Amino acid sequence: MSYVFQVVGGVAPLFQVLLLRAVVDGLIEGRTGTAQAFGQIAGMAGLGLLGVWSTWAASVTATAAAGLVIADLRSAMFRRLTTMPIHFYTTVRPGAVVSRLTNDVNGAEEMYTSVIPVVVSSVTTIATSLVIVAFIDPRLVLLLVVIPVAIAYVRKAEARINELIAKSFDVVKELSSTAETFVSRDGAVLARQNGQTAREQATFQERSAALAGLSTGISRAAATSGASYGTAFVLITAGALAMGVWLVTEQDVTVGSVILIVLYLQQLQAPVQRLLNTRYPRMRSSIALDRVEAVLATEPERDRAARAPATGTADGPTADADDGGTAPAPALRTRDLRFRYPAVSSYSIEGLSHAGDALSIPWLPLVGLSGDDGARAEAGVRVEADALDGIDLTVGRGEVVAVVGTSGAGKSTLATVIAGLVDADSGVVEVDGRPLADLDEKQRAGLIAYIPQDPYVLHASVRENLRYARPDATDEELLAVCEQVALGDLVRGLDDGLDAVIGEKGHRLSGGERQRLAIARAALRRPALVVLDEPTAHLDTATEQRVRAAMATLFAGAGVVMIAHRLSTVRDADRIVVLEHGRVAQEGPHDELAAVADGGYRRLLDAGAMGRE
Repeated sequence: MSYVFQVVGGVAPLFQVLLLRAVVDGLIEGRTGTAQAFGQIAGMAGLGLLGVWSTWAASVTATAAAGLVIADLRSAMFRRLTTMPIHFYTTVRPGAVVSRLTNDVNGAEEMYTSVIPVVVSSVTTIATSLVIVAFIDPRLVLLLVVIPVAIAYVRKAEARINELIAKSFDVVKELSSTAETFVSRDGAVLARQNGQTAREQATFQERSAALAGLSTGISRAAATSGASYGTAFVLITAGALAMGVWLVTEQDVTVGSVILIVLYLQQLQAPVQRLLNTRYPRMRSSIALDRVEAVLATEPERDRAARAPATGTADGPTADADDGGTAPAPALRTRDLRFRYPAVSSYSIEGLSHAGDALSIPWLPLVGLSGDDGARAEAGVRVEADALDGIDLTVGRGEVVAVVGTSGAGKSTLATVIAGLVDADSGVVEVDGRPLADLDEKQRAGLIAYIPQDPYVLHASVRENLRYARPDATDEELLAVCEQVALGDLVRGLDDGLDAVIGEKGHRLSGGERQRLAIARAALRRPALVVLDEPTAHLDTATEQRVRAAMATLFAGAGVVMIAHRLSTVRDADRIVVLEHGRVAQEGPHDELAAVADGGYRRLLDAGAMGRE
């Protein structure tokens, strides 16, 4: 519908000129009376109003349609970005992602609100003008062929403008990344601790000045192009008028026809100018659409939603087939589990990811970049190795298993795989007797709770953070679980209690309080398997003992797998699994493993890798 309004809005003024030609020629030749002339003038006014309100309707409908398209694009991008392989998030800076979701999508909006409507209206106006002029007198078309001269005259500046626009996108991305990184608590602390605040301010100012320079350059080039175009059209109009006078005196063309052609030239100046001006927004929106398409075309994490669960439901235990369907299945069972980190290029997005310069996430080592978890980099070349190499592990319900090993042994990789964050290359992972590969994200979340060493806390209230795991939890349940993990005093001490907002990434809380909040959040889900990565790393001894006792109660019916380094945490586990180079090297209780003089566990103890009790 918008295109129809655009066509009507562009054509109506042209028929105004036709009526004006009829009025002028009729009055000069004495064929038109006063009443008829006034009628024609009224018709001109009606056509003018039709053009104005059609243009208004076109603008309104185009904006509404563009809003829907852009909303769909932004939602599609968000869906794609939130379903990328978990390793992808180590290759991007937050500011770049925010810029892609906002600036690039907004930049693409110009294509639908400005470029396409203007092209439709302008092309219709130019084409209709040619048809009308040719119908009146084909010789007059010769006067319109000079328009391409004006177009050719200004196209020379476009290459420079396009280059400046492309550069401005890159500078905006860097500005966004710098602001996202250092206008935050962690970034500010990093800069101040290293005395780099002034340097970061200077860098931002330099990039801001560069962006201002690019904007000035684009504006100057566009203004020069517009002035050159205007000059060319003034000369073209003067030449057309001179040629029209000659045609009137020598070729029997009416005065009204000459006025028509001159007015058409004047009216064509605007659509031709608009058509030329779309070059710059079209360039910007095309670049933005290309960057949006780069995200949408990327392969997401393989879809689990269409898979049917193997057996049972996510809300209750299943029976173990090996026991005739009567005994509960173990919380976790893995068989010949293997995993190798893919190349960074396989999960990065061109122009968005910093492939080869991935960021560090403590619980997600990057093989080939950090040299962690079984793979190593030699002379910048990735040396392939399995981060997990044939892991067989069973964890019963109510059993606590501690996983230990040196850096790079595969501990964090094992945690992410059994937590369902990363799919194994081969082998089987069963949680509560159900193959993990057969479960969608919601079903996995119903069975598994994963608590990293540095848990993420929402910029929201305590209540919202806890209910993120279980929206139907009552306030009584929230307060009870807070008491169990030693957060009761904290909640009572907050002015708004459960409604207190705890700051971006939980910065109003200490590291230990964030960990306890994450444990409470996990406990509300009543999972079958709990995977903890250093769950008490930020706790003092007294609080650790209290939290460990609480976890024993909260997760009594679940299997617990802990990545641990504290001896106090490890020795109380029912079983200890020692990983070396992605394989299970030892397995057993603390006293038994510690007694093996040449065992890997004994070496960890002797080296002080398990810390102090």
